[in-house]
Amino acid sequence: MTGKTGDARQASLDLIRTLLAIADGGSPYPEERERARERAERLMVRLAIDEAGVRMSKEEAAAPEQREFHFDAPYILDQQGLVFRIASVFACRGVRYPSGRMVVVGFASDLAMVAALAGSLVPAMRLEMDAMGGSASRKKAFAMAYAATVKSRLQDFYAGALREAEQEGTGSALVLADRSVAVDEAMVQMFPGLRAGRARQVRDYAGWMAGSAAGERADISLGRKVEEREARAIGG
Repeated sequence: MTGKTGDARQASLDLIRTLLAIADGGSPYPEERERARERAERLMVRLAIDEAGVRMSKEEAAAPEQREFHFDAPYILDQQGLVFRIASVFACRGVRYPSGRMVVVGFASDLAMVAALAGSLVPAMRLEMDAMGGSASRKKAFAMAYAATVKSRLQDFYAGALREAEQEGTGSALVLADRSVAVDEAMVQMFPGLRAGRARQVRDYAGWMAGSAAGERADISLGRKVEEREARAIGG
């Protein structure tokens, strides 16, 4: 990373920390705190998008890689389904196994995003399902709606950050398109003959509505999670 690029990155991280400090009580006004948090998270996604272009030019990051996830019973399919949805937002692809193992393919920076979100959203969904109770059919509907809602919210947020990057002429749209194509090609090579699984059916309307509501209140604070990882990396 060049000196100018490193300085710009550090300036972005400093601004993000300042905004998060405001969001965490640095302002007495709720509206200002909320605006600061949203701006911090959007900046963090922008930082990741812009860095994609840098990484794509490096030989060591020229190909997608794999990352494994393991899930314990109960709700194995539901947990895998949530991570599958999260991964798709970041141009990653997943392969699920009945044993609870899941392999996600993508570029390193994108896989880090997926892991950060899955690390908090999967346990949160399990807690919500336990608290709701009810039949297996209701819990399945809940989990499907939760995953669909979280995916939609992430797509909206991520797309907004991408539009900002495009408007500033970073070329990020082309970079991300290239990454998606590269991941699809890697999937064919890594998993030849892979077939799509059967679509799961929703049969409980109340479970679906409860899952949608839970997905709307789920914490998708991507910027916060990536910021915490950055702080650990630099000794913050």
